[in-house]
Amino acid sequence: MRLFSGVCCVLLLAGCASTAKPSGPAPTTAPTTAEAVCGDPELAGKAVRFPGKTGAELGGYLIGTGGVTLVLAPQASATGCSWLSWAKAKAAAGYRVLAFDFNGEGTSRRADTGKNSDDVAAAAAYARTGGPGKVVLIGASRGATASLIAAATMTPPPDAVISLSGPSSYGGESALDAVPKLTAPVLYVAAKFDTGFADTAQAMHDATPGQNRKLVLVEGGLHGTALLTITAEGAPEATKAVDDYLRTTAPPA
Repeated sequence: MRLFSGVCCVLLLAGCASTAKPSGPAPTTAPTTAEAVCGDPELAGKAVRFPGKTGAELGGYLIGTGGVTLVLAPQASATGCSWLSWAKAKAAAGYRVLAFDFNGEGTSRRADTGKNSDDVAAAAAYARTGGPGKVVLIGASRGATASLIAAATMTPPPDAVISLSGPSSYGGESALDAVPKLTAPVLYVAAKFDTGFADTAQAMHDATPGQNRKLVLVEGGLHGTALLTITAEGAPEATKAVDDYLRTTAPPA
């Protein structure tokens, strides 16, 4: 488990992871019925494209139905496809799931300006185009950093945020500076032997105001989406923590 953690940390350092009814940007390109998402024929026609805040056209996939949308932000060196097994499970459980690719990665086009948190906010706005409903931001590693920062500035705020192995800062943005401004419930999850990330989760939890915060540190050294998508030490506890938190803060509707 320590070797797996070390690999993830190297990747990270090298550039590795509401009930209101606001209007949002309309999709710029309709999904194509023939397009298979992430090489999975079962997801043909589930591809979506929508505008980013600074000109990039972002891509991803949207599956499931219901009144709660889970917006999934990937870790570095990964795309929305990294969430696929867990996303399909959540869709089967009654959630609407939007997994996207960051600016210039995967199916998303590059813009010269913009921040990762802008992409998360744009994805959340797109998730709300279908009308009233809850939005939960869930990020892995750098995606968690971006989700926490976006949640602190979004109007209206998300209904909950879940950080999986989020670093305190990434790409020139600081989650540690943003979390004191959070009003949404937040769950921080990290593995105890994922070097440095457990300490960071503790620090961000401590800096988050109010009672709507929770910290879960699991055994092992899994990082980011691996906490939910593979079978290894710590994964069952991490998965249960996330499922329980969703059931409490934003049950499928």
